Amino acid sequence: MGSGDSSRSCETSSQDLGFSYYPAENLIEYKWPPDETGEYYMLQEQVSEYLGVTSFKRKYPDLERRDLSHKEKLYLRELNVITETQCTLGLTALRSDEVIDLMIKEYPAKHAEYSVILQEKERQRITDHYKEYSQMQQQNTQKVEASKVPEYIKKAARKAAEFNSNLNRERMEERRAYFDLQTHVIQVPQGKYRVLPTERTKVSSYPVALIPGQFQEYYKRYSPDELRYLPLNTALYEPPLDPELPALDSDGDSDDAEDGRGDEKRKSKGASDSSSGNASDGESPPHPHGPEDSPQGRPKSKDKAATPRKDGPKRSVLSKSVPGYKPKVIPNALCGICLKGKESNKKGKAESLIHCSQCGNSGHPSCLDMTMELLSMIKTYPWQCMECKTCIMCGQPHHEEEMMFCDVCDRGYHTFCVGLGAIPSGRWICDCCQRAPPTPRKVGRRGKNSKEG
Repeated sequence: MGSGDSSRSCETSSQDLGFSYYPAENLIEYKWPPDETGEYYMLQEQVSEYLGVTSFKRKYPDLERRDLSHKEKLYLRELNVITETQCTLGLTALRSDEVIDLMIKEYPAKHAEYSVILQEKERQRITDHYKEYSQMQQQNTQKVEASKVPEYIKKAARKAAEFNSNLNRERMEERRAYFDLQTHVIQVPQGKYRVLPTERTKVSSYPVALIPGQFQEYYKRYSPDELRYLPLNTALYEPPLDPELPALDSDGDSDDAEDGRGDEKRKSKGASDSSSGNASDGESPPHPHGPEDSPQGRPKSKDKAATPRKDGPKRSVLSKSVPGYKPKVIPNALCGICLKGKESNKKGKAESLIHCSQCGNSGHPSCLDMTMELLSMIKTYPWQCMECKTCIMCGQPHHEEEMMFCDVCDRGYHTFCVGLGAIPSGRWICDCCQRAPPTPRKVGRRGKNSKEG
């Protein structure tokens, strides 16, 4: 026999033995402590008697229960919930919500009877409260003289006008705009801002794209300078530098090259516009030094459209040859590779040092594996070491993996600035050396250099 059957048999036996009926109105629910922090409880003795269970604690051991304190017994005695004899006994309190759940699950008839009693008590409480309020109103009723009614009306109107005035002033000074919680729109007073004409604000058929790729009438207008940064076939300009980076200025005397900078800018951009086929076949743009060497140059409109940005000349002048340029002279300089001066190189022979025009690092040409032709060429312009090397086209040192160097003049170029897809294998000569190679210092090697160019 299961536990349910045993409980039914126990309940039936208790009824057969003639237990007295315990009415539902005697089952009291109270709050302890009586302040706001209190919780509602019922006495276990009353609950067990109402439900007809002899050993309530043994049958329901999982319910939360506690013993009543002396103050709590006195409080219940004042409410006439228990008698003086019960105050001396040990009473147990149960949480009222757990008792209600128990009655709903196992004693639905008892719960229905108790619910009716609760509704009647609540109705009686509301009625008593209304009666008390009516009595207080009757006691506190003051007779108003008829002669003073107009004065009271004027006083009330004056106070209402004062309140409205203060409210409007506060709105104009402190709360001019407010946030609408329903539409999430900030509402502002009308008439304080310029309003566009209706034809300018008319909504079209496709004002905004709701899904990616959907048609819309809005489009961004790009200036010619902005388009040169975009990869239309090949980007003409490099990404702009961080404005916090300092501009690279030449240490050499570059005042003599100011007059020819306009032509140099146009023709250096002409070189970047050329395709990779032109660079590999030898058909390169004109030499940037001297407009007289450009018989097959581009039209003027093309030259104007290909003008680089403003900071281009400041950076590209570092690598361009300057007429009358004299290499930097640093006394007591040491080679960065062999750590020796001009008195001795790594082979123990005296050799003059070359110096970077930007950082001042020095090195022996033999330690840098430079030929005599290359040495004579780098002395004609502000030469840069490997750490400071910048592209002659864009004047930027970024993208080192795409940087390549001319085998004749050691100038640096980005592959994308000259229209090449990758760094070519073998010997590579820049357009400046192909079109107009400078005259070497040694007469005996002139023909060899011209053939190589």
